[in-house]
Amino acid sequence: MKLTVRRATILSGALWLAIGINLLLKGAHYLSKAASAVISGTHLEFSLIKKLTEYTKNPQQSVLILICFALIVGFFKGRVVFKRTVKRVIARIRDHAPTISLFRIYSKKFLLLILGMMGLGMTLKYLPLPDDVKGLIDFAVGVALINGATLYFREAFLEQKKSEL
Repeated sequence: MKLTVRRATILSGALWLAIGINLLLKGAHYLSKAASAVISGTHLEFSLIKKLTEYTKNPQQSVLILICFALIVGFFKGRVVFKRTVKRVIARIRDHAPTISLFRIYSKKFLLLILGMMGLGMTLKYLPLPDDVKGLIDFAVGVALINGATLYFREAFLEQKKSEL
């Protein structure tokens, strides 16, 4: 299947957006689960929420602090780290212009990197880490991917404006 440069860019952004939303929701679930355990007093292991509650005196505020921290980390990861990645992928797409095969959007090296990150994400599920730590990581990565998706969409719509002029 051949895609135009714009459609390939939008497809790549949509993929990042879908994965980012999935991770964001997964992270929110972990944080909610950890907060419920702290509030009910059933949390026995180390907990960031429990530690922050010593200072805030309120578990809900502690969760809000963790979410804000994850948003900040995710935003900067998306703007700094993923910006370079997005530029590389878009350059690859443009190199194959005017159309690119669906299977050539990402390089083999990039696909191996994605598989490695997926493996790490699956491993994270089974590591004996507290739920709030897992939630913080998933939430931050989800925000970063959503931020990266906006870079793809911005580039796709700039491409459209250039072609209209």
